[in-house]
Amino acid sequence: MVESNGCSSADPMSFSLSGNDAYALFNRLDNHNHISFTVTTNNNWDKFGISFVRGTDSKKYYTLVVNPEWEDGRKINFEEEGEEGKGFVEGIDGYNFQRPSDNVYNIDIYTDNSVLVMYINDVCAYTQRIYGIQKNCWSINNYGGNVEVSNVEVSLY
Repeated sequence: MVESNGCSSADPMSFSLSGNDAYALFNRLDNHNHISFTVTTNNNWDKFGISFVRGTDSKKYYTLVVNPEWEDGRKINFEEEGEEGKGFVEGIDGYNFQRPSDNVYNIDIYTDNSVLVMYINDVCAYTQRIYGIQKNCWSINNYGGNVEVSNVEVSLY
């Protein structure tokens, strides 16, 4: 982990994110990566995301937001965040899926240069092209509420 805002941690690969706009920023990625981690939300309405092409001074970065659309449903939204980001990118939002009853999200992300595929609990697959993933930092974000992040691993494949 490189930097954090609103993140508390006893172990750098397990931590809590609390409050609006809390995040944990991680080191630069390589060309071909496998990122895996678990997010446990505190309640049925907590919202979190994973950002790419993000640095400590990024004016714009790209986020896959796991958004509560209704109490038992989630949807992945693609957003441009940062001071020059335009927010929700219309027409690129993703797939609706059932909120896990235990609020535990097991996430696997594979990147191959500018292409990424994110799997959540083996029930949701989301694919996106984001230029600049390789050689840039990434983050896990919280948008209000509290989330626990654990078992963060990044490996090359």
